[in-house]
Amino acid sequence: MATDFPGDYQMACADTPASAAGQRSVGGIDFDQIHDRQQFGSVKWANQWDEFSPRVEGRDLLSLWTADMDFRAPETVIARLREAADHGIYGYTRRDARHYEIVQSWFTRRHNWSPALGTLLPAPAIMPSVAAILRTFTKPGDGVIVQSPVYSPYFEVIQGNGRVLLTNRLTLQDNRYELDLEDFEKLAASGAKVFLLCNPHNPAGKAWTLQELTALNDICERHGVLVISDDIHCDIRLSDRPHIVFSSISDDAAEKSFICTAPTKTFNLAGVPSATISVANKKCRDKLLAAMQATFMVNANFFGRLALEVAYDTGAPWLDQLTGYIAGNVDLVCEFADQYLPGITPMQPDASFLVWLDARELDRRVGGVQKFLVDNAGVNLYDGRVYGPGGEGFIRLNVGCPRALLHRGLERMSKALTSPLIDRNRV
Repeated sequence: MATDFPGDYQMACADTPASAAGQRSVGGIDFDQIHDRQQFGSVKWANQWDEFSPRVEGRDLLSLWTADMDFRAPETVIARLREAADHGIYGYTRRDARHYEIVQSWFTRRHNWSPALGTLLPAPAIMPSVAAILRTFTKPGDGVIVQSPVYSPYFEVIQGNGRVLLTNRLTLQDNRYELDLEDFEKLAASGAKVFLLCNPHNPAGKAWTLQELTALNDICERHGVLVISDDIHCDIRLSDRPHIVFSSISDDAAEKSFICTAPTKTFNLAGVPSATISVANKKCRDKLLAAMQATFMVNANFFGRLALEVAYDTGAPWLDQLTGYIAGNVDLVCEFADQYLPGITPMQPDASFLVWLDARELDRRVGGVQKFLVDNAGVNLYDGRVYGPGGEGFIRLNVGCPRALLHRGLERMSKALTSPLIDRNRV
């Protein structure tokens, strides 16, 4: 173990001896082990997305913000990538028929959705795919609906490509998000061309029900709105709600939709990306493929292709054990918040490794809860304002990390929230 970690790495490691980590490992996989990620340029632990974005500053920050995990990928994936790296020839590679059969098999087994092989298109990652679909099937000035608060790159991909952002704000009821179908229909009727669906929802981790997706589809069908569904967080299931793929609900839903999938969140492979788009409508599929070929988006990444295939083909046991560990981390957050985080209420997620925290009153009192926690707790979370209307006063916590780090972050937050800087009785 490296000795040049930030202070909290050293403390967390000291709190987690090898014997204890082994006892708390899940099914033989040690998710408690803490790894030094800074040596390889981790965005998460640099607290800076890229060289153009502002860095979040703070002493010995615990980074629990951006959505990648602090766990090693499945050993089968690591072994295959190591074998490929050792081979030493990194030439052009391709996705063959077996590649798409592996994708199809994964979704058949895990989500009861078996897309026809002919509907599957190669893609480098999900957000470039969304951009390609928007550029191919809409023109500048066309409206695109999103449901906020939602994953912030949606705003960028819409407005950055000259399309008009139409915000259908979700309603909060009993600490759960519900659809505002009346507003959604108004936006669809206003001339919107595309609905960009986050399924399951990021940041709240909500799995949309068949009834909810059907209602959205009916409105889109009435008004001729295409649907792009981002299903990247679909695999880590934390409740008994299944993942329902939008195109599976009806033939007309399939005809109007583009289903974007990737193993990158599931298996912690964001740095070796590879994705797939399912397009049932042949005319749309051919048009999109031509556009992607024209922008050189279909050439496979050497390591990304391999990682996708091995993860989907062999990664199910690892994922099942990861899911149990993530569920334990979510439980820790909910129980800890109830006792020790005054003014913060977690929203129970159905999927993924993200927990959406309601801190609206606290946010008003401290003049911005995310900055308050950076300055006073040394913990960096994602500010809910980034997620658009409805995100104000919320913060997003990434629990895809060793439990010792998560617990230390929660303890730091508790200490800050119960300090003289906060009037606990008024929160």
